Amino acid sequence: MSTRLAALNLGLRLFEKPRLARAQNLFDAAEHFERLAARAFVMPETARAQPGRLDGLDVLWVSCGRPDRRRVLLYFHGGAYMLGSPNTHQHLAAALACRVAARAAVVCYRLTPTAPFPAASDDALAAYRGLLDAGYEAADIALAGDSAGGGLALGLLHRIVAEDLPRPAAVIAFSPWTDLALTSDSLRTNARRDVLLPAQRLPEVRDAYLDGHDQKDPRASPVYGTFDAQTPVLIQASQSEILADDSRRMAARLTACGADVELTFWPRTPHVWQIFQQNLAEADEALDLAGAFLQRTLCAAPPDGPLVKGNEAM
Repeated sequence: MSTRLAALNLGLRLFEKPRLARAQNLFDAAEHFERLAARAFVMPETARAQPGRLDGLDVLWVSCGRPDRRRVLLYFHGGAYMLGSPNTHQHLAAALACRVAARAAVVCYRLTPTAPFPAASDDALAAYRGLLDAGYEAADIALAGDSAGGGLALGLLHRIVAEDLPRPAAVIAFSPWTDLALTSDSLRTNARRDVLLPAQRLPEVRDAYLDGHDQKDPRASPVYGTFDAQTPVLIQASQSEILADDSRRMAARLTACGADVELTFWPRTPHVWQIFQQNLAEADEALDLAGAFLQRTLCAAPPDGPLVKGNEAM
């Protein structure tokens, strides 16, 4: 474990985990996350961001240098369906997109309590359809997300398969939340080891999001979903986080459905440590592996067809 990782873990355990455990005001927590992101997260040197729209949804397009304008990462930010925004996660999306000379569209999906389930899932599907309608080929689209956003990306893959839509080239999920029924053993066994997430808050967060809907609905809990062999999936998680078994069980479910899955666990890293890229060696190493996965999947063949139409592109 690097010195920086040890220091990060200590800071998260002493300050951020207690803050999340005692937070009473959602809006204060959201504002704190926005301030933290602006102060602590780093954009790649050549990255740029520009707002746009996809099928009526706000997105933030991020890229570096001269990207291939045909290839897109459709990125869903984390935040327990209650916090976060394209602004808090543009740094992570850009760092991933830059590794494969693609562009990322970070989706501003609706959040609770204003818009509970299935609003976020519906927005994810609308964004994917928006890319297809704009002229992108499914083979040139990868889905990606972290935490709740990782679960959202995997839930979207379930919907794509269920509705027999063109399959995306790949899916990447960082520390995904995949079982809102909260049946994973690691919620209990890693409750003390996890330096960031307070396990005792998950039931209330889950209930606020689902608003009475089925806890095992695959749109919210993709570990109960149906998949096929057409889309490879990469999952990265920490051995010590409370959602470790959500990743392990998700990989098993995908494998049982015939999908090609790469599951990697990292020791002693916090939940979604990749967001600390450029400040943490373990984050950069994880993103390098994710970039290599996208090189094999999203960038395996030269894209065909004309440039996309309309003003969706930067």
